[in-house]
Amino acid sequence: MDNAEVRLVSGKDIVSLEQEGLAALRGRSRQVVVDVGTGDARMAYRLAQAHPDWLVIGLDPNWRGMIETAVRSRRKPARGGVPNLLLVAASIETPPEELAGIADEVRVLMPWGALLRGLVLGEPDVCGGLRQVARPAATVEVTVGTSIWSPPVPAGVRDLPELTADYVRDTLAPRWARAGLRITGTDLVRAEAAAGLATSWARRLGSGRTELLRQVTAVAASRTNPGPAVT
Repeated sequence: MDNAEVRLVSGKDIVSLEQEGLAALRGRSRQVVVDVGTGDARMAYRLAQAHPDWLVIGLDPNWRGMIETAVRSRRKPARGGVPNLLLVAASIETPPEELAGIADEVRVLMPWGALLRGLVLGEPDVCGGLRQVARPAATVEVTVGTSIWSPPVPAGVRDLPELTADYVRDTLAPRWARAGLRITGTDLVRAEAAAGLATSWARRLGSGRTELLRQVTAVAASRTNPGPAVT
């Protein structure tokens, strides 16, 4: 399978989802949410379960990490199945073409590794991938724990600039804007205020209820007119 196909985690297997099947699911859904870097997909599962009229798509290159949730989601609804959840094995740098413009909302919760680096540095492949899956005027929300910049700083973060409000405004906003993402706000919120924080990655990073999180929100602008960045 190549990048143009939707590599769907179905139970313990990888299958290809045809464009017609995806279009049918989209047509039946009131809203489409793409959870980028979904990890074990538990947050995406809970979101799909809470909103049965939504289509929730979890996206992560590590398909094996999603198997447990994939198996659970394919059960009968009475046993916890959620037919409105799709788990796609792909990275945001090279999303399947079939997902282009599908999302009404894109969420990135507690990213790590290459995904965190790409977002904090405003790398074109990561930001461009977010824009690719978002429809025009879709919302994009990125939530990062601020404690990763507190001693002892993890090795993978030491060379990354801290995600402060000034950095978002002065450095990150212009970079995201070049990819078609217009940053509309950046806020510090406590962990208990962030929906879906109880993910495996959040626990691994030691996120407690008192953790301060940096939330960066953006709107997917048109390619030809990304609009002004946040000031």
